[in-house]
Amino acid sequence: MRQTAVITGSTRGLGRGLAEELARRGYQVVVSAQGEEDSVRAAAEVSPDALGVPCDVSDADQVQRLWDRAVARFGAVDLWVNNAGLALTGQPLATLPPEDFRTMLSINLIGAMQGCQVALRGMTAQATGGRAGRIYTVLGAGADGQPVPGMTGYATTKRALQFLTHSLAQETAGGPVRIGAISPGLVMTEGFLREHRRMVAGPERAARERWVNVIGDHVSTIAHWACDIFASRHEQGAEFVWLSAEKIAARQRDEPGRDILSRYLRDEDGSPATGTQEGATA
Repeated sequence: MRQTAVITGSTRGLGRGLAEELARRGYQVVVSAQGEEDSVRAAAEVSPDALGVPCDVSDADQVQRLWDRAVARFGAVDLWVNNAGLALTGQPLATLPPEDFRTMLSINLIGAMQGCQVALRGMTAQATGGRAGRIYTVLGAGADGQPVPGMTGYATTKRALQFLTHSLAQETAGGPVRIGAISPGLVMTEGFLREHRRMVAGPERAARERWVNVIGDHVSTIAHWACDIFASRHEQGAEFVWLSAEKIAARQRDEPGRDILSRYLRDEDGSPATGTQEGATA
């Protein structure tokens, strides 16, 4: 029996990479983003039998509709990934426009909470027929509680998602639904590149690029790692961190010439190279 995966925010970026990797592993995939045209187009590109469903995760009714359409097409949902996220960064909280903070809260936090709620109810119900499921949430900068300059708004939502994961795992302990979270580090997506383009050329940007070449990773690398986790057995509420301090130190020691950015930047203004896969960073 083929399994079915729903990934929110999956027309671009890491979500798109997860959808493609899961399809390669034999999953029936539901691709979703706010726009219907984008969702349908991306689904067709991911797999001939993938389903594209538009969904604004900040709208509870749309999240429920996403679940309902996935079940109507494939019979059940085995894996739900709360990936949809938006990073509006580069400013301290004092100058962050209130609408930016509200938008990040609505998508990053409320969207994930609604995804967990809908998926948990549906998976608990389908477990009576012997088919339960797994729910994973994608974390990001700030989830570990460490302040991130210029990212207080975004990082606050990701810290809250870590708490959500741990609390939901406690609530569902002993039940049929597995809860987990992944922290993918810095992934080369359009979301990151968009923020990077805001920086003017100079010493600060050069220093940032040197650091990105140490800690950055391609979408395909992280997607493969994450999908291995989705298929694993682990403790309820487990959080998996890709970019550990040990990994960073090893790269600095063993890969002094590591270069990630040149694949994505075509010139000194930071524009993405032709054909670069774009998407929202989580």
